[in-house]
Amino acid sequence: MDPATILASSDTLDKIEAVCKRHFYTENDRQECSIFVLDHLRADNFKRLRAFQGKSKFSTYLYSLVNSLAIDFRRKRYGRRRIPAAVVRLGRWAEAVYRLVCWQKFSMDDAYDFLLVDELFTGSYEQFRQAVEPIQKAPCRENPKFMSTDDQSGNPLRRISAADSNPLELLIEKLNRQRRIMAVDVIRDTTGSLSEDDQLLVRLVYGSEHPVRAAAKIINLSASAARRRLKKLLMIYREKLLAAGIREP
Repeated sequence: MDPATILASSDTLDKIEAVCKRHFYTENDRQECSIFVLDHLRADNFKRLRAFQGKSKFSTYLYSLVNSLAIDFRRKRYGRRRIPAAVVRLGRWAEAVYRLVCWQKFSMDDAYDFLLVDELFTGSYEQFRQAVEPIQKAPCRENPKFMSTDDQSGNPLRRISAADSNPLELLIEKLNRQRRIMAVDVIRDTTGSLSEDDQLLVRLVYGSEHPVRAAAKIINLSASAARRRLKKLLMIYREKLLAAGIREP
């Protein structure tokens, strides 16, 4: 079968998404992982796909390619950092919290929302607060506020900086001046084409840095529904940016 046809099939795209989902805990990382994998599978006239020699099932060969590329992307994004053993022993949900809050500087509130969406934690917010106490004792060089309890509410789990959580802003920062101007124009035009509720959601979360749960309440959505909606909206933005020839360097 033609490599371009294989890569465009829903089955292949689903497999890539599933592999990226196993490697990453945020929608932004998962989407960027998928784009990275697709770009590299298309590279050099589909060189990697054309290298298949029939020594195994093609599905096995494809999975190996996708998984290796996802690992390459993870190393590119986060290097070879390791999660503390004490956190690993708590389970996959705890690893997700550590990645989100320590490495990516999301708040604990955001981490709780992510875990609910991915069904890694099914307890109440109060149960989550108790469960993460051992995690906050783990060392975290990347985020000095990881263990901080000094805030106005006295609650160690309230908002830690979410400044790094805007994927569109992070992309723009990596571009040169000319392409940055182009990207801003594309994002502005795309935002203007959205429904009023979608525009409000984007501006609340990415423009005003409202917590997703707070933004969701304003537009009468659940936090999980708002997360899913943001995922779809980010895909729209990325498709528009790619169509304009703008991608992460």
